[in-house]
Amino acid sequence: MVRLLVLDIDGTLLDPSDIVTPVVRAGIAEARSQGVEVALATGRRLHTTLPIVRELGISVPLVVYNGSLIWNTAEDRPMNELPFTPPMIEAVIQSSRAAGVAPVLLRGPRQGERLMMPEPISEQAMADISRYIRGPRLKETDRVPWTGLPGQPDVLGIDLFGEEDTLRSITRELSEVGLSTFHDGSGLWADIWAANIHMPGVSKASGVALLAADLGCTLADVVAVGDGDNDLPMLEAAGFGVAMGNAPEHVRERADAVVRGHDEDGVAEAIERFVLGRAG
Repeated sequence: MVRLLVLDIDGTLLDPSDIVTPVVRAGIAEARSQGVEVALATGRRLHTTLPIVRELGISVPLVVYNGSLIWNTAEDRPMNELPFTPPMIEAVIQSSRAAGVAPVLLRGPRQGERLMMPEPISEQAMADISRYIRGPRLKETDRVPWTGLPGQPDVLGIDLFGEEDTLRSITRELSEVGLSTFHDGSGLWADIWAANIHMPGVSKASGVALLAADLGCTLADVVAVGDGDNDLPMLEAAGFGVAMGNAPEHVRERADAVVRGHDEDGVAEAIERFVLGRAG
């Protein structure tokens, strides 16, 4: 029996225009009416996730920062968090700086969820970052000397931006020291990828395991739906993992099932078939 439905947000819950369609909203409401709890697991920060939570009326804790932070929405407090240690921040700095990539530190709610970038950085590094961090997000970004990065508190994630081969070279090094790494090439620019770095053991799967335990169930009772590399641990750990039709091939291949894309209400299909148990 399915007790918990966990949904990724971008590329999954939201359609290409970044809304929850009426069809998907209705599917979520029906699942909840049948006693299935619904939770969100995302790489987003807390303050960009809470409006969606309020829209859907979800009360189950959130998995944000790819599992680095579990947030109790009912009590508005952290339930679990795994911030970077100074030695691990230093490891990221050394590998990324040697490759000409500037790390962007994501600080948690205690620090106002502000971003932090080193200075100075090359024009190319700034150009790569600016493709992802622009507009209002630039106003949330602080600049500090490279030497000031390792001691920063409440760093829940570090993002890198650059060419795919460069980022994968960096993340191979970081994986060797145990850091969790995820890759995303789904942005508007095919030549610039993003890599998300987190403390050892951090993933959406570890976060969802905590959510399940809090609800008195296990991962075997979970249906998880997602589309990205950062969703893969969750899809493989859940009792049933569903990949969106717009997911990369390696994610679709390792999921238990594939549904329509987020442009065709794929989450509603997943709910119909694998939560409510209706043929489709």
